[in-house]
Amino acid sequence: MNTFSLPAKITHQEAQGVLTRFQDRLKDVQAAQDKTFEIDASALTMFNSSALAVLLGFKRELQMKGLHMKVNHLSEPLQNLAKVYGVDLFLASP
Repeated sequence: MNTFSLPAKITHQEAQGVLTRFQDRLKDVQAAQDKTFEIDASALTMFNSSALAVLLGFKRELQMKGLHMKVNHLSEPLQNLAKVYGVDLFLASP
C-alpha cells in the first residue's frame, strides 16, 4: 500500500518541504494494482491554510499518476478549515 505521513506542523514555512518530500516519495511508486494513495494526517496538530494547499498539491500530483488520494485521521479543525475555504469536497475520498 502506498502511504505518506504528514508531519506535526505545516505552515507556510514547512509547506514546500513537505510537498517536495511527497514528490520524492512518488518517484518510488510504481504502477500498482491499488490505485489509492493514503495520506496519514494523525500527527498534524499545528497548521494553517498552507496545509490545505499541500493536500491539494498532493491530490494534483496523484491525479497526474492516475492515483486517488485518501486522507486518514484528518482532524476536525482541519476539516472545518477546508469547509471555510470550500475545498472539503476536493479532499474527500473518491
